[in-house]
Amino acid sequence: HYWGVQVDGKTGEVLAVSRRNSDLVENIHDGAILDDLFRTNGEILKVLYTTITGLGLFIFTVTGFWLWYGPKYMRRTQHRGVIAGS
Repeated sequence: HYWGVQVDGKTGEVLAVSRRNSDLVENIHDGAILDDLFRTNGEILKVLYTTITGLGLFIFTVTGFWLWYGPKYMRRTQHRGVIAGS
């Protein structure tokens, strides 16, 4: 049920009618397909989906930064402790 129609702006002639797969991909990407599959009113599943994926992205960003920065921080603090202890 995703169709695209190209119309000439000057003459109004229909240039092409074709099936649009990009809308399906977009609905899968943003979670709107869940609302279509479960026939919910509004966009509650889409909002829930995007909230969960957004929180997941934030958590992965923070933990990824710590996995990159943590060893540098620990090496620096251990190095200072060795110098201060000598």
